Amino acid sequence: MVTKQNDAKPPWLLLVFSLPRKGASLRVTVWRKLQRHGALPLGNSGYFLPNTEENRERFEWLATAVRTEGGEASVLEVQAIDNCSFEQMKQQFSNARAEDYRKLLKELRSPASANKSPRITRLRQRFQDIVSIDFFASPLREQVERALNAMQTSRTKSAAPEIDKVSPGEYRNRVWVTRPRPGVDRVTSAWLIRKFIDQKAKFAFAPEDKKPANAVPFDMYEGGFGHRGE
Repeated sequence: MVTKQNDAKPPWLLLVFSLPRKGASLRVTVWRKLQRHGALPLGNSGYFLPNTEENRERFEWLATAVRTEGGEASVLEVQAIDNCSFEQMKQQFSNARAEDYRKLLKELRSPASANKSPRITRLRQRFQDIVSIDFFASPLREQVERALNAMQTSRTKSAAPEIDKVSPGEYRNRVWVTRPRPGVDRVTSAWLIRKFIDQKAKFAFAPEDKKPANAVPFDMYEGGFGHRGE
């Protein structure tokens, strides 16, 4: 009878470690890193992550840091956990990320987050951090992303400059003034004014401090109509 060997790699990585007694700062550093990496605890001295190359690097870095400070640490591949099935472990990871997404969603819905660019940027970075450890694609991911995009769109619209509405009748039979020595662009602007706005327009050429009274400025340095951005 021939038994076929299972070449599939084990689904989990386990980091087990013990810290030296005088390792308070190291304990805090390790704990923060494990939280940032999205690891699940096993008792008081072991943590799980899905078995990927990136997660292996994360655990091996922590193991090296622990050993450098006089502690003990090992990274193990785990095929199965006797009291927790693969689906149960997967659900635990999903639940942890769902909690992260819910906290972020709550903050996104806070009035304090509305239309504030630095805050939106920070919240989007937090979202990306959560996505990087969302190993099993929580259903809440898309909901949070939609909320972020909606907030960004709302801010973009609110930040757009308002354009004053004008009445065409106010700009007929007027004197239009621009700077002396017009180039092709301002000559073209004058032609467009007479063609589409004021068929009886008269034109004056004067510096800013000598503009005719009640003249309509265009392509002046200080206010009036312009042609840029059209």
